[in-house]
Amino acid sequence: METPDIVLFFGRFHPLILHLPIGFLALAFLLEILSRFERFRAYRPAVGLTLLLGAASAAVAAILGYMLAQGGGYGEDLLSLHQWLGIGTAVLAIVSFILYQQRNKQVNPVMDKAYVSTLSVMILVLMGAGHFGGSLTHGSDYLTQYMPNTLRKLAGMPAKESKEIKPITNLEEAVVYSDIIYPIFDTRCVSCHNPDKKKGELMMHTAEALLEGGENGPIFVAGDPEKSEMLLRIHLPEEDDDHMPPDGKSQLTDEQVALLTWWVAQGAPFDKTVAEVSVDEETQAVLNTLVDPNANKSEVEVLLASEVAPADEQTVANLQQRGVMIMPLAEKVHWLQVNVPRSASADSLMNELGKASEQITWLDFGNTATTDEALETLPQFKNVTRLHLENTQVTDAGLAFIAKLPYLEYLNLYGTQVTDEGIQQLSSLPNLRKLYLWQTQVTEQGAAQLQEANPQIEVNIGVENAEAKKSDSAVAAR
Repeated sequence: METPDIVLFFGRFHPLILHLPIGFLALAFLLEILSRFERFRAYRPAVGLTLLLGAASAAVAAILGYMLAQGGGYGEDLLSLHQWLGIGTAVLAIVSFILYQQRNKQVNPVMDKAYVSTLSVMILVLMGAGHFGGSLTHGSDYLTQYMPNTLRKLAGMPAKESKEIKPITNLEEAVVYSDIIYPIFDTRCVSCHNPDKKKGELMMHTAEALLEGGENGPIFVAGDPEKSEMLLRIHLPEEDDDHMPPDGKSQLTDEQVALLTWWVAQGAPFDKTVAEVSVDEETQAVLNTLVDPNANKSEVEVLLASEVAPADEQTVANLQQRGVMIMPLAEKVHWLQVNVPRSASADSLMNELGKASEQITWLDFGNTATTDEALETLPQFKNVTRLHLENTQVTDAGLAFIAKLPYLEYLNLYGTQVTDEGIQQLSSLPNLRKLYLWQTQVTEQGAAQLQEANPQIEVNIGVENAEAKKSDSAVAAR
């Protein structure tokens, strides 16, 4: 028989109400203990009201919890334990309140002991109900998941098993499901789909459970990603009620979605290795990152993802006092971006900047009086990835020093006196991708020559600049 919607509707209020009895009953117990000391005797009248509110809210929480359980999706054993402990808490809270009233009417040691004993047992049962309720929501190992082995030993528990995913060293020999697909399920799905918490009657902790599917049947159609319920839900907007993982949970990355789609498309194999299935180029790129996380990253991305020691605080302070804007490239990293004010120049700052050369990765001398001479020490700034020199006095001579920056990815030489001959020195830069040369002496022919030598460089000489060069050439030809 299907549970009426009204029952499930009210059941959803259980998580909202359940914190009330926890707070009221814990407070009542604390007030009762304190009120037995002369100093806190004034608290005694508050015990009765607090205990009454706790008992009433515990009863309501138990009823709503029973309604919520009718919707299913929870492990029977854990649910039963939590349910009976919750009911026990409500009953003991009511009995405690009755004994409290009786004790106040007839003060005698026997009644007092009965009251205190019942209250104490109720608190213990409350703690158990809360713990197992949390296990229903977050998993049975939620409380002990990060418990140090020292405490586990004292508690008589076995040492914590390492769940660290073993790195894949040989991609061809990796088993598609156990080495690649299951780790995705384990980190994104199993917490809500396991024997203790079967959301949608679906369990994903084993291959057998996965094949059984949930209340709506199989979650995937082997060989057909477009008809697979799992993938359809993954691709729904995150705000959609049917989106998986649900809003508020850790979401799948694009790479993980790609791997799941590939797995289903290959027939959802459970025992085949990567060498035994077909792998397209895009999937291969994702798989490569499982062996080497930096496989698809550029040298610059790898550099900026690495750690660097913080710059000397006094050096940073000195530069800031001279008007230099110097700040971290991002939160919690020590890579620095530096912007020199127009009133200064590299010539007067290179010595001080050199003290932080290891950390500086973005360097902006744009619109300053910086000269070629200042750039002589630039090669020591080996980690610079972006360099602004627009509207400076830099010429071809300065490019010789710039050509020694191995990680330089972006270079702006707008409005400088560099020429076709000079920029050819930049062809050996392995990571240079964007070069801006508007309003310089560089021609289209010079830019084309550079790109032919290093096709990875995107040279931008500006439309207006290019047209002007053509016009000058036409005039000269007359």
